[in-house]
Amino acid sequence: MLHRVIERVLEAQAVWADPLGKLFVAIFAALYKPVPIIKDLLNGVWLGHPLHPAITDVPIGAYVVALVLDLSGQRSAAAAAIGVGIVFMLLAALAGYADYIDLEGKTQRFGTVHSSLMLVALVVYLVSFLMRLGAVPSSTEVWLSLIGFVIVITSAYVGGELVYNLGTQVDRHAWRGGGTKWTALDVTDVPSDKPVKAKAGAQTLVVVRRGKGLEALHDVCAHQGCSLAEGKIVGDTIECGCHGSRYRLRDGLVVRGPAVFDQPHYEVREADGKLEVRRTDTR
Repeated sequence: MLHRVIERVLEAQAVWADPLGKLFVAIFAALYKPVPIIKDLLNGVWLGHPLHPAITDVPIGAYVVALVLDLSGQRSAAAAAIGVGIVFMLLAALAGYADYIDLEGKTQRFGTVHSSLMLVALVVYLVSFLMRLGAVPSSTEVWLSLIGFVIVITSAYVGGELVYNLGTQVDRHAWRGGGTKWTALDVTDVPSDKPVKAKAGAQTLVVVRRGKGLEALHDVCAHQGCSLAEGKIVGDTIECGCHGSRYRLRDGLVVRGPAVFDQPHYEVREADGKLEVRRTDTR
C-alpha cells in the first residue's frame, strides 16, 4: 500500500519534475558527454558495478552517526560526521547525475524527484554544519540535521524504487544461464561488418561477420535493454544505438558506458551448412 501511495504521489509530480528533468539532463549531458572517460569513471565502468550506490552508504551512515552524537551531546564530533556526509553526498551526486542523464520517461521522473530531494537535504545539512562552526550551541542545528535526515531517507526510498522496481542500472542478463550445447541460428547469411539479429532457440542474438570469422553477443543491451542489432560497429566493438554503450565483439567486455556489466558472448561455428552458437561463459 505504501508503494502504491508513493508511486501515485511521484507520478503527480510530473508537472514540475518533467520540465526540471529536461533541464538537469541538458546541463549534465553538456558537462559529461564531451569527455566520455569522465562519464565512464562516474558510471562505474572500471568497477564493473554502478558507482553511485557504492558511495551513497557513506553519507547516510555519517548522518546516522551525527544523529547519535547529537543525542549524546557531542557537538563537535557530530559536526565532523556531518562534514564527512556532505563531502560524500557531493561525490554521490556527481556519480548519480552520470547515470541520470541516460534515464527516460518514468525513470527520469523518479530520478528527478530523488535528486531534487537530495539537493534540498544537502542544503539543509550545509546550513546545519555552518551553524555548528559557531561558538554558541543551538538546538536549531540539531533540528536541521534531523529534518535533513528525514529528507535523505525519503529520497533514498525513491532511489530504491528506481533500482528494485523500475530496474535502473541492473544487469539485464543477471539470471541468464550459460551452457555447453550448440544451438542452430535461424540465419545463414551474415554480411561483413553489419549487425544481424538472429534467434538461437529462445535467445535473441546479434551476429557480426569480421573478416572470415563470426562473433555473436546477446542482442539485449545489458544497460537498459535496447537491441544491439540496431546499433553500429565501431572498430572492434558494437555500439548500442540508445545510449552509446560499447561492447567488445570478441568477448562481450564493456569498454564504454553507461553500461557497467559485460554482454553475454557466444562462439559461432558452421556445421552442415548451418550456423550454430554456444555461450562462452557461464555467469
